[in-house]
Order: sequence, then structure tokens, then C-alpha cells
Amino acid sequence: MGAAAVLAVFVVGLLAGLLSGLVGVGGGVLMVPFLYFFYARPGWFGVAPPPDVATVAAHATSLFVILPTSLRGAWAYHRRGLVVWRAVWPIGAAAAVAAALASRFAVQVEPRWLRVVFALFLLWNAVDVLRSPGAGADEEAPERAPRLSLSVTLGVGTAVGVFSAFLGVGGGLLAIPLLMRVVGIGLRHVGATSLAIVMLTSLGGALAYMLAAPEAAVRPGWSVGYVDLAAAGILAAGTVLSVGMGAALNRRMNPRALSVVFAIVFAALGLQLLIANV
Repeated sequence: MGAAAVLAVFVVGLLAGLLSGLVGVGGGVLMVPFLYFFYARPGWFGVAPPPDVATVAAHATSLFVILPTSLRGAWAYHRRGLVVWRAVWPIGAAAAVAAALASRFAVQVEPRWLRVVFALFLLWNAVDVLRSPGAGADEEAPERAPRLSLSVTLGVGTAVGVFSAFLGVGGGLLAIPLLMRVVGIGLRHVGATSLAIVMLTSLGGALAYMLAAPEAAVRPGWSVGYVDLAAAGILAAGTVLSVGMGAALNRRMNPRALSVVFAIVFAALGLQLLIANV
């Protein structure tokens, strides 16, 4: 990769890390569509994996980057006492196992349909983020004891893990509403707890993708399984640098303005992917 390409990848990492820290997701919602773009332009980025390998590589590389990103973000939230660890361990363990198993099926799915599903997911999220209550809407509401029965933890963890493996995201965008509505974690703690669960989910999914055997190397000499280590290293440098800033800004920014910005970005990315693949 040339200097301009390295800078572009690094900037995307910075943005993904900022998003991760702000709302408690892994950042894959930005990294995956960028990696689609990345692998479709070998003249810019110096790598040209086959289309079916490229799509899975985008998801696998995103999950690999999400691991250090979510680890750094979860630690920042832990220091503020916001992570509900008694919910993280059972749900995260179930999600990690589900992600590892689901990744084996994801590599067999037609790549175009993976992109279409991801596009629809982005469009759904653009609408959903505008409907979400503002940060701090129930800041003073008393916290309830989370519901952590075996059926709840297995169900939530499995849903998050499968979602994560097939779309290459950490699963936070699904984990957050499930943690609030099914587990009963309040708004003050849900982003932090989601990010800690994402840490475990991405570990299971990334390891499974690294152990898989693609038909051609994503980047000869610089990839393990479906994970592109060169792109992942540059992305991770950006995400780890900015995720702490996102966590710090979490309580200071206007939540409605932030929701509008996210909605515009998600809608634009989703429409572009849908038009290109339908």
C-alpha cells in the first residue's frame, strides 16, 4: 500500500474507534463497507483477492480489529464503573461460541447476498438510531437487577454471535436493544456492557476466520485465514487511539445531533451497497 492508502485506512480506523467508544459498538458498521471498497480497488490498495474471498475477508478483518478496539473501550468504561460484568461473562461466552460456529457457515454464503443483507442492516440501523432515546433520558431512573437466567443469556448471546459472524460486526448494534429490553440493563450501563460483550464475541469469530482456509490468500504473506493482517494493523492503530476519546465524549455530546449524523452515514453506505449489489 502507498502512503495515501495507508492514511485512508488509518482515518477509517479513527472514525470506527470514535463510533465504538461513543455508542458501545465495535465499529464494524463502518469498517466492513470500507473494506468492500478497499478490496474492489487493487490499484489503490495493492491487493486483489477473488470476489468471494474479498467479501468474507472484509468481515473477518473487521472482527479481528474489533477485538483490540472493544478491549480498549471496555477498559475505559470499566474504570468509570459502568460495565455490568455479571451480564458480560455468560452472554459473551455464548456469543463467542455462536460466532465461531456461525463463521463456518458464513464462508459458504453467496458473497453478493451477504452484502445485500449488510446493506439492509445499515438502512434499518439508520432508522433505528433516530428512534433511540437520547443518552441520559433515564439517567436518574433506578437500575433494575438484570435478568440472567440460562435461557436469557443463551438466547441473547447466540443471537449476537450469529449476527456478528455473518455481518463482520461486533454485534453491539443488536446487543444494545436486547440488553435493554430482554436483560433489563439501563441506558447508563448498556453501551459499556455491550462493548465488553463485543470483545468476547469478536474473539470467537476472528479466531474461527483465522483458522479457516480460503481458496486464495487474501494478502500473500500478510494474511492468516481470511484475516488481512496488514489492513487490520493499520485500522487497529486508528481504532485503539480514538476509542477512548469516544468513550470520554459519550456523556458530553448532544445525543440527538449525534443520532442524525450516524443515521446519515448509515443510510448513505446502505444505499450505495444496495444499488451496487441488487
